[in-house]
Amino acid sequence: MDAQRSTAPLIPNGEFEKIKGASMKIYAYANRVLSQACDWEEHKGAGFALFDKDACLLKLYGAPEFMALCADHGVRQHTRWDAASWTATAVSRGLEAQTFTAARGEENPPALRDLELFFTPLLLEKPGSTGSFETLGGIALIGPAADPVPEALLICSALANDIVLHMFMANELYDLYFTEPRGMLTLDINVKTGAAHILYHNEQVFHTLGIPYENLYFKKAETFFDPLPKNKKFWEMVKSRRVIDDQAMTISIRGRQDTYVVTSRVYQQSHLQFSGIRLMLTSPRALSTHVAQHVGNNAIYSFSGILGESPVMQRCISQARSIARSDSNVMITGESGTGKDVFAQAIHNASRRRERPFIVLNCAAYPRDLLASELFGYDGGAYTGAKKDGNLGKFELADSGTIFLDEIGDMPLDLQVMLLRVIEQKSFMRIGSNVVRSVDVKIISATNADLKAMIEKRTFRADLYFRLCTLNLRLPPLRERGEDIVLLAEHFVGAITDRLHMDQRKTFSPEARELLLRLPWTGNVRELQNVMERVVQLVPNDIITPQDLTACLDFPAEPQAAPRAESPSPARKRQTVSREEVLQALEHCRYNRTLAAAALGISRKTFYRKLEEYGIDL
Repeated sequence: MDAQRSTAPLIPNGEFEKIKGASMKIYAYANRVLSQACDWEEHKGAGFALFDKDACLLKLYGAPEFMALCADHGVRQHTRWDAASWTATAVSRGLEAQTFTAARGEENPPALRDLELFFTPLLLEKPGSTGSFETLGGIALIGPAADPVPEALLICSALANDIVLHMFMANELYDLYFTEPRGMLTLDINVKTGAAHILYHNEQVFHTLGIPYENLYFKKAETFFDPLPKNKKFWEMVKSRRVIDDQAMTISIRGRQDTYVVTSRVYQQSHLQFSGIRLMLTSPRALSTHVAQHVGNNAIYSFSGILGESPVMQRCISQARSIARSDSNVMITGESGTGKDVFAQAIHNASRRRERPFIVLNCAAYPRDLLASELFGYDGGAYTGAKKDGNLGKFELADSGTIFLDEIGDMPLDLQVMLLRVIEQKSFMRIGSNVVRSVDVKIISATNADLKAMIEKRTFRADLYFRLCTLNLRLPPLRERGEDIVLLAEHFVGAITDRLHMDQRKTFSPEARELLLRLPWTGNVRELQNVMERVVQLVPNDIITPQDLTACLDFPAEPQAAPRAESPSPARKRQTVSREEVLQALEHCRYNRTLAAAALGISRKTFYRKLEEYGIDL
């Protein structure tokens, strides 16, 4: 070729690198398609050229024969083929007209007269605008005019359409990444070399990892995830394309090691040389409402849902609201069944941590060894039977939120020491691990035990008690709440009736209401709710009588001997009671004389006099 003939001008290296960086997406998508097309192309003298939207030649694809042909004709990377820089070519005409173009012989610039060139722009239809396109770049099929490529137009158009379709679907997938609450990224894996590149990622992944945002598109995965020998489990998962669901995995990223909850999904089209793995990452600190729901421990109660109009209960709710504004640890005390778990949830939902996890652990529900792993988690292989990938503990799940330790008095002494260390140092280590993990949690504990007596017996640590009991909330037993008993009973009857889709709602007779107030309710609100469940389902009448109530009690119970604080006056004394009424009351109360007297609204002395009067021998 005559060396004097003009060729496309070269672009300086610095400027070309910027152009290439701006065209990285089109470069990445076209690279696989055009590289594979070269494997199929039988005409070794022909090949492909990739251009950006401004007619810059980004890369050439072809056999050595094609590369020699390009060098002989001045067809090189770093060159610009627009009409302003050089002369009108099939490339510049095709980009301007957004259509397929072809050129042979005299239709080409002098340097390319003995070549044929077929160019197809890469066009992406603009959203909501049919027929209006965005030009992404283009591809050209170049070969010697003396040895034309059969079906060159079809080949060029098909390859261009494949690239554009690939980009369109990828863009759609990219948009989905913004709706995913977890950190997400896709690793594209070369099926020939096994090399992994980061294809996509969302912004949330940087919040999950706790690092500043940066553009990771098409960077080698090893520049982000530390290479072997670090991250052995991670790289094994990537290499084997293993699918996992919500597994804890320790990952080292740029020298910083931490544990993440990992979910993976694999995609592969071997015949297209297309393969990869999509990762969803969640850090323990990012286990917010989404993960709390997954674990199944949510705070559903709020102060507005707590029933209680008695002065003692109103004072209790007011105190709990004040406690919710503090970030100090709280201990809730009270008899079993008084609603300690309900108040714990309400305190969390009124606190600044309301959008973060609320994790529950009942310390009485686990043996000692299992309780430790539930609290602090464990690394894989920490003990026989442990999951090979380890497990998150309740403290990690509750990080940035609240952990509710119910029945704290049942925690073994050695675990009390471990818990004290977490409170003091705000950090812990999993079982079988030497990695210290920081944690930020508010601890709400609850017990019906006498912890001060346990401290004297040395079964509960005094230092832990004072750490947990920075703020204290004592819940009153039901017997101290006066008319709240009737209020709660009516609420339970209504709720149970609605749940069972019953047409008629039962009501309490005046005598039944008085008996509700006289019974001791040693099981508190929980016992009251259970009794109301039986009343609604077993009592056939719409009016609930004292006999109905006593028949539904768990055990014969002694009514209270004296009025309670903040309770109404005792039941009115009845002047006349028939023999039939006495016999009926005894039958319903299982022949418990005290309950029968209460059901009739008379004193025990009067009841015994009636037994003697009517000749009733028990």
